[in-house]
Amino acid sequence: MNMLLVSCVLASFCATALANPLSAGQIIADVDEAMNRADDQTIGWDLVHQEPGQKAPRTMAFVAHVRDALNLTSFTFPADLKGTRVLTLSRTQMYIYLPAYEKVRRIASHVTQQGFMGTNYSYEDISMSHLGDIYEGEVLSEDNSSWVLRLKPKQDTKAPYAKVLVTIDKSLKLPNELQYFNAKDTHLKTESRLDYECRDEVCLAQVLRMEDHTRANSWTELRRSSWAVNPGLDDEVFTVRSLQRGE
Repeated sequence: MNMLLVSCVLASFCATALANPLSAGQIIADVDEAMNRADDQTIGWDLVHQEPGQKAPRTMAFVAHVRDALNLTSFTFPADLKGTRVLTLSRTQMYIYLPAYEKVRRIASHVTQQGFMGTNYSYEDISMSHLGDIYEGEVLSEDNSSWVLRLKPKQDTKAPYAKVLVTIDKSLKLPNELQYFNAKDTHLKTESRLDYECRDEVCLAQVLRMEDHTRANSWTELRRSSWAVNPGLDDEVFTVRSLQRGE
């Protein structure tokens, strides 16, 4: 009798869950919350970029200080990039410090969709911290472990991609894969976010990989080398003045 009761309760629970699925809007909101749960973070990345036909990939290393949509990226390797810093204040407001010129320059809006330091990630890809600011969506499919959403730009919003197919891990509420398309429905790029690690309910992929299908499947990988959650970054870190001083 007890087993029968348990079976009935489980069946009722599952039926209720299926009858009341989360909306795409709620899923996107949950993903944005999960991606920005930390007050701030400091992350070290080793970057590897492979172009078709190249015998050896390009390698770089940088440290990113992150708070919500704010991001200060400082390159530490190779020697010709060391000291280069990029400050992101929003999707449309980015600055770069080039040590060879000892000057801060604003990154023009038409450059933000180009490759970040010659990689498959654009400046806009790097700065995208909230999907819900740009996209609305619909649920295409769902299983026990994931949702698949189709995203399109919100009305009167300039978005880097005309369509995004995103696979979201249900347990983490975080993307496992994002497929990016243009207005002609050409599949441009695929981003994979792999091997999530969680600390104090803040989760971050250990590997990010972007494949560019328009460039013979060239790829860029970001491999996490260090990670500090809530280090208590000073507000001054995310200023143009700090960018100039190299703090």
